[in-house]
Amino acid sequence: MHRYKSLPTKALADIGLIERPDRADPLTTDSPALAVLTDFTEQQPLMLEQSTPLDEAIALMKRTHARLKLVIDARETFRGIISLADLLSLKVMRASQDTGLGRNDLVVGDIMTPRSSLHAVDYGDLARARIGDLLATMQDFGDHYVLVVDGERRSVRGIVAANDISRGLHIPVQIGERANSFSDIYRAVRV
Repeated sequence: MHRYKSLPTKALADIGLIERPDRADPLTTDSPALAVLTDFTEQQPLMLEQSTPLDEAIALMKRTHARLKLVIDARETFRGIISLADLLSLKVMRASQDTGLGRNDLVVGDIMTPRSSLHAVDYGDLARARIGDLLATMQDFGDHYVLVVDGERRSVRGIVAANDISRGLHIPVQIGERANSFSDIYRAVRV
């Protein structure tokens, strides 16, 4: 370490602001969809193992200010997604009833939305789309997020969340829930 030298440090007592990226042009629904993509080739995805107990998952998500995480198995294979809202919703009670397990015995895998129930768009299509196209896609499926996949590599490339679009556009974004099957309708009216 003798060829390296310590950098001068500064006191932080009078430092209160946190810098954020400046956006030269404000986003609109006609802006490129890539402007709101969380790209996993540039930013580490937030993940939880499907075997994580619910209370631990809630604590982790609150501590990291994460509303949504990808769910993986022990081999780091993508299994689905979990939102903080799901962990704090009636989905927990439904899963407890459906599995016969007590709440404290449930894990993220019992509550997550499995990948078979998710919708995704290809990165190439997203690269040619506008933010308005993303909103229309979310509205069509009643999803507050869209996963982005790399079809050639068969991998999840990124995610776009309605909350991020809302923040970028500085307007509320309303996505209506949509039942995609009879079982969705049954679960919605059962509890």
